[in-house]
Amino acid sequence: MIRRNGPQTWRNVHVTKQTQLGDLIDIDNSMPGGGQPTGFELLKQAARDLEDVVRHAQQQGIRIRALGSGWALTDIAVTDGWLINTKPLNACFDVSDRYFDSDYPTSKRPYLVIAQCGMSVGELNVHLEITATPGFRRALKTSGIGCGQTIAGAISGNTHGAAINFGATPDFVVGLQVVTGGGKSLWIERASYSVMNDDFLTSLDATRVRDDDVFNAAVVSFGAFGIIAAVAIETAPLYQLRFPPVNDIPHDALKHKLDNFDFNDPSGLYHYEFVFDPYSKSEVAMEAAATKVTFEAGHAPPGSIWIVRDAANFAPGDKTTPALLATGNYAIPMFMGARFLTARIRTAIQFGQYRKKCILGDVRSTPGQLFMATITYFEGYTESAFGVSIDDAAKMMDISSDVIRQMRLPAMSQVRVVHPTQALLGFTSLGPKTAVFEFGLANDAKFQKFEDNLISALTEASVPYTLHWSKNSGIDAQRLDDMYGAARVATWRAARGLVFENDAKRMAVFDNDHLTRAGLT
Repeated sequence: MIRRNGPQTWRNVHVTKQTQLGDLIDIDNSMPGGGQPTGFELLKQAARDLEDVVRHAQQQGIRIRALGSGWALTDIAVTDGWLINTKPLNACFDVSDRYFDSDYPTSKRPYLVIAQCGMSVGELNVHLEITATPGFRRALKTSGIGCGQTIAGAISGNTHGAAINFGATPDFVVGLQVVTGGGKSLWIERASYSVMNDDFLTSLDATRVRDDDVFNAAVVSFGAFGIIAAVAIETAPLYQLRFPPVNDIPHDALKHKLDNFDFNDPSGLYHYEFVFDPYSKSEVAMEAAATKVTFEAGHAPPGSIWIVRDAANFAPGDKTTPALLATGNYAIPMFMGARFLTARIRTAIQFGQYRKKCILGDVRSTPGQLFMATITYFEGYTESAFGVSIDDAAKMMDISSDVIRQMRLPAMSQVRVVHPTQALLGFTSLGPKTAVFEFGLANDAKFQKFEDNLISALTEASVPYTLHWSKNSGIDAQRLDDMYGAARVATWRAARGLVFENDAKRMAVFDNDHLTRAGLT
């Protein structure tokens, strides 16, 4: 069912972006006449409703964007036209054996699910780990640190997690149902990896596209290929990650480890991250490394951090956090006698709080239990994230620390290592592994200046880099080519043209300022 809420001001969850909408449109799984619809009936009805809205936008010349959880820190999902709220489209289905392609491995079939676009990662975890058939519990192969994102939003922006030998969230997707305004939804798969058969396509009333380039472009396409209505996801038998107590490691030892990283650690290393303070006098980082182990009942999950906002979008600490992170004069007066908190001290405070509340240690739990935080960033706070090859990770520690110290910014860094993605514009695409450096920063004018300075320093040092689509401010056409190469960008653009049958009017409906800035319109 389609429900229009009219023009209004919209803010993302983390209150880093705001826009005036022409309309906020809810679409849910209500069926005309009620009844108990089948999975295919729900999927088809949702696609028809989405198609109706898209066709109407085409006729009116209005730009639209699908809204998941509004989790992105950038304007990647922002529009000045119609924002389509897909969160009520949150059903999930197992698939009967009759609908699989004959080439799709029998052993994988019980672990494939179809999830609608609006299903949150947390909801999907519940479906897989708790409400599934007793004795047949499953888990996602990787996850970001939180579970508030919708599944379509998580994959479209390349949420990465820290699965060293698997990949990021786009890499567990093997099929996409996409609404483009062409009359029927598309079902997109790789030609090299067939999953669903003709009966499935007929039951879904969708048109098949089997093409590796199109799939690898569409899976990380930030809404530019249309509205992802549903995804086919390969899951794994339920497992746990075992984190020993957090390890303190000297920076020199950490750099040596990164330069000689053992991707095939005999202990079964699955998740790896570290946190470091660029100002640290002791130069000791925190290290969290987990092995993948079989599920074993009786282990207590970690507590989660919940920050609840009121109707005015304020949370506890909203007024103090921007002050603590403010960078105007790089030192703010506090009621501490005549003393001032410098950037070094403020970073040390962040580092200490992260040790107490955020980094995982001395715990054994399932992915759904571990990565369940639905945290929001305090207003006035944001993040920047860069990907580099793990071969350059030690250099990145030094280069980023120099930039932070020169700018006297209060900023520590969390780093997670992930297997490269096949997605054409996936920022976790650098081999042999991508090390993702995330920097917590104040959301002010210094944010983009930091990114510009760090990019300049990396370029001067000949260190290839990528920028996180959902976290970085400075992705323009030149930087896009620098990151991915003109040929890769051209392949992505050609795939988009194929999906829309090179109809510029249909494509323009899904353009936005973020896409234009990156030179992808």
